[in-house]
This record gives sequence, structure tokens and C-alpha cells, in this order.
Amino acid sequence: MKAPTLFVFNISHYCEKARWALDYFGIDHVVRPVMVGMHRSIARKLGAKRGSVPFLQTDGGVIAGSSAIIDWCEEHHSGKRPSLAGEAPDQVRALEKRLDDIAGVHIRRFYYSEALINDPASVRPIFSDGLPLWQRAAVTLGWSRIVPIMIKVMDLGPEQGQQSRALLEAELDWLDGLLADGRPYMHGSQWTRADLTAAALLGPLVAPKEHPMVHAIVIPKAASMAMQAWSTRPSLQFVRKMYAVHRQRH
Repeated sequence: MKAPTLFVFNISHYCEKARWALDYFGIDHVVRPVMVGMHRSIARKLGAKRGSVPFLQTDGGVIAGSSAIIDWCEEHHSGKRPSLAGEAPDQVRALEKRLDDIAGVHIRRFYYSEALINDPASVRPIFSDGLPLWQRAAVTLGWSRIVPIMIKVMDLGPEQGQQSRALLEAELDWLDGLLADGRPYMHGSQWTRADLTAAALLGPLVAPKEHPMVHAIVIPKAASMAMQAWSTRPSLQFVRKMYAVHRQRH
């Protein structure tokens, strides 16, 4: 069987979630960064039901979305690693969905509302990293046209960034409260997909050394100050621990 190909933006925390799941289960795969703007046409060409990254090309078709990729991993791994479903799968999935829908969305909006508005040049290199030469050149030459599109699509701006920061702080309060009783994981005594999701999506606030792309991400000033202010929160200490203990690549 041909190794599946994971199509990603290197900077995407949702792509890190999918990449981590594949690594956790020891599933050989190829990671292929895609050019921003081309990802939707590539997805359509491969038959994906949605155009956003990540999507996984397999012998059986295309799996789109980080949660669906975890589902695929659960069905196709060798059985050498424990399932990520947890002792109460429905409750674990509910935690995962909340993280996907709120924390993941607003970390992205908070970061880009500063980076793409104030210093778009700092973002371009990571969108170019790993691309074929002609695509790297296309990103460089077209960046001034790409940035306004990204700003519009993601609804970015100073006010939007502050809104997302407030929503993100509320989610960190929620996660701090959940972990306040000293539990080792978010639900039950097992490492689950909820824990993986929390770590991958909140990872940009921690920049753990185990993150495969941490070296390439430039953190803008306001986001960096927020990271320092939040660094002692139980939720972010939890993220550091999850990376240190569980983010081994196979």
C-alpha cells in the first residue's frame, strides 16, 4: 500500500493535529506543503469534500479535516498504539469539537490579525517552505495580492484580534478550571484525541521544542506578550507536558 500523503500549510495548527495523529499511530506518510490559493483546486482535483487543509490522500480516497483524519488513523493503524477514543468517546469528542470550534479558530484570528496586518512579510516564508521552486517564487511575487484575500476571508483586523483574544482567554479559563482538580488528562485517565487536540491547537501559545515547525514561526509582538502573560496558566503547562510526553515522531 502506498504511504498516504498529508497536504498541509506548515503554519496551521489544525495540520499539526492531523500530523501528530499520524505520527502517534506510527503510520508512514508523506507531508506535502501546498501553496496558499492552490490548496482548494488540489483538494477538488483529488475529490475532497472540502477545500481547506489538512486533507489526506489515501488508496481509498481523500480524507478531509483533522478530526476525520484521526478517525481514519483509528481504523488503519497497526494496533500497536492505544486508541485515542478514551473511556467515554462521546464526551471526548465533545471536548475536541469545542476546542476545534473556539480555541483553534480564535488563536488563528488573534495571530493573523497582528501578523498579516502589521508585518505580513514575517508570515510569507513559512507559507513558502517546502514548496517546489516555482511555487515559492509565485508566493513571493504574489504575496501582496494574497495577503488582502487572507485578511478578508479570515475577517482580520485590530478589533477582530482583540475580540479573538478575549474569547481565547475565556477558553483558557475554561480549560484551567477543567484541569484544576489535578487530573492528568482532560477526560479520564487515558491520553485521548481531546488532549491531542488541545495540545496541537494551543501549541502556538507555547512554542514547544517538540513542535516540528516551531523554528519557522515568527511570533508578533502582541502575541508574544500574551504568551508571556499566559505562560503560567495550568492549561498551557498542560500543553507543554503533552508535547514533552506524547509528541514523539516514529
